[in-house]
Amino acid sequence: MPRKSRRATPPQENFDEGIPYIPPRVEEQLLIHHMADYHGTRLLCTSHGRGQLAGYLASQNPEGIVECHYLDSHHAALAREYWEQADAPPRVLCQPDFPEEEYDAICIPVVKQGNAELTRELLQQAHQRLKLRGELFAAVDHPRDHWLNEQFVEMFPKVTRLVKKQGVIYIGKKLGPLKKTRNFQADFSVPYLGRQLSFMTRPGVFSHRHLDDGAWALIKSLPIKPKMSVLDLGCGCGAVGIAAMLSADRVQVTAIDSHARAVQCTQENARRNLTEDQLRRFRVEMTHTAELTEHPAFDLVATNPPYFSRFQIAELFVESARRMLKRNGKLLIVTKMPFWYEENLPHTFRHVELRTMGTYTIVEASA
Repeated sequence: MPRKSRRATPPQENFDEGIPYIPPRVEEQLLIHHMADYHGTRLLCTSHGRGQLAGYLASQNPEGIVECHYLDSHHAALAREYWEQADAPPRVLCQPDFPEEEYDAICIPVVKQGNAELTRELLQQAHQRLKLRGELFAAVDHPRDHWLNEQFVEMFPKVTRLVKKQGVIYIGKKLGPLKKTRNFQADFSVPYLGRQLSFMTRPGVFSHRHLDDGAWALIKSLPIKPKMSVLDLGCGCGAVGIAAMLSADRVQVTAIDSHARAVQCTQENARRNLTEDQLRRFRVEMTHTAELTEHPAFDLVATNPPYFSRFQIAELFVESARRMLKRNGKLLIVTKMPFWYEENLPHTFRHVELRTMGTYTIVEASA
């Protein structure tokens, strides 16, 4: 049976029969409506969904290049799957920054309760990547928005502001370089085992600009022994994995995360704090499935799962840890919400112990 193809048609994005339609978020739908007749040679979009705007623009510009940028490999994978049957699919990218290319237009949907510092950095990068007289389009799901307006006024001499029922669209044309650019990277140090560890973080990475108290609690609880193999699951800036490597001789560490910037920060922080010999035993991978290019079994899996998603991500972390632990290996979790682990871990782990550390709970489970 032939596979059906997919084309996006505003305002409804009507797809071929039999292919499910996933509506875009409000801020992305605003841009789809506004850009119904837009044509360009090279276009870049971001998305909080399946890249519906990028897919539509790609269908409208089949001879051009339309790219959709993500920071998280899970969302990028969903977008690739969603558009794989399109007549003219967008290029889906997952990397720490926008490509070093010149674009005719860049489109950024903004969530009113999103990460403000990350949005500022993406807007700044977008301006830098635009060609001269290229246009930046942004939409926010808040009809009384002032914050995004302020960001555009700082970047562009003239700003078009289109107020809609569900939000606001902003348009700015690049007429020259930014008068002032900001460095959003944070560098800080923390004491550990009689030395100062140096860390770098970026907007979008968990616990940007400081080391999270939960990570500290997890580090203090690490039962590291020589030659132990450790998985830092959801590594963030890599602090837990780096601490594990420094805690005993000949430790092997694998650090994984689905976020491109987390992987970037972990790689940089490993270079800052580890010797060449230790770096050879410290591996970093980006994955949202915990599937590794190699398939080692670990003595210890240490993790600080996120609290959102009603424990769906926590469940994925636990399932991944159980799959990759050696027999008698240990799972170490730090959390402020221990009840879910207390109830669910005994189904798959032989022994589960909870102990309080300040405002956190350390959950230890044996495979």
